[in-house]
Amino acid sequence: MAKNTFRQPERIAKQKKQKRKLKIASWLNDYIGLDRLFGEDNAWPIQHIDRILWVTFLLIVYIGLNHNAERLVRRNQRTKTQVDELRSQFTVLQADFNKSGKQSEISKRVAILGLADSQTPPHKIVVKTQDK
Repeated sequence: MAKNTFRQPERIAKQKKQKRKLKIASWLNDYIGLDRLFGEDNAWPIQHIDRILWVTFLLIVYIGLNHNAERLVRRNQRTKTQVDELRSQFTVLQADFNKSGKQSEISKRVAILGLADSQTPPHKIVVKTQDK
C-alpha cells in the first residue's frame, strides 16, 4: 500500500498554528508593548485615569446621541408615512365632496323622494321702479 506523503499528520498542523499564534502575540507585544502598558510595575493607567474616564464618558455620550438621532429619524419616517396616508384620505374625501355638490348627483339623490327636475322654465319676476 502506498504512503500518502502529501497530507501532513494532524498533530504537526496543530503545532504550526500554535507557533504562529505565539509569533503574532510576541510581535504585538514587542510592537505595541502591552506588557509595558498594563504591567504590574507600570503606573501609567493610574496617572492618567482622569483622561481615560473622560474619554470613556465622551464615548458613552457619543453612542447615546447616535441612538437618539436614529430614534428621531425612525419616528420622522413613521410620521411621514402617516401624513402621506392622511393626505391621500383627504384627497379622496375632497373629491367625493366636490362630486356630491354637482346638480346631477343632487338630482339622483332627490329622485328617491319623488322630486324631479322642472321641465318648464321659471317665471321671470319684473319689478318696476317708480320715477319721481
